[in-house]
Amino acid sequence: MNHANSLDKQALMAALELEEKGYTFFKETASKSSNSFAKEVFDFLAGEELRHIQAIKKFNVEFLKGNSIETDGLIEAIKSGKSKSAFERLFKHLSETAPIAGTELDAYKFAMDFELQGEAFYKKAQVETADQNAKKLYGFLVGEERGHFKIVESCLAYFENPSEFFHQREKWHLEG
Repeated sequence: MNHANSLDKQALMAALELEEKGYTFFKETASKSSNSFAKEVFDFLAGEELRHIQAIKKFNVEFLKGNSIETDGLIEAIKSGKSKSAFERLFKHLSETAPIAGTELDAYKFAMDFELQGEAFYKKAQVETADQNAKKLYGFLVGEERGHFKIVESCLAYFENPSEFFHQREKWHLEG
């Protein structure tokens, strides 16, 4: 195995570990959450991480065999496993008075940091890999992590200031 393949193998194993840690965190946080909305959000994110784990494992198996894998197919499989409106459905049930415990706010802040770290990891892996299919996969995962960050950021914004959240979301304006 040449040096480039060794680095790619290490990056894939690290990616798998990162996604597994994310899955565990989101599942555990969902199960501990006393707020139904927070529970739904963290369950949704756990499902996202699980799809990433499956795709990385599939890619890794073929990569280790020295086979070229159709990355576009893996990316489409990840995309098809989730509803385009899943996040919108989550916000549909919000009320401006939904309470949240401080520990859940801390979980949102941790989740945002986790997703930013994941995004940075995949950006670095994308730049460093020589394998074009791995570049595609990492590039897609950069976008996924960015999307997850935005979801968690929106949730945190809602729970920190529901009135302002709805104001920004609806783009309300005052007419005078």
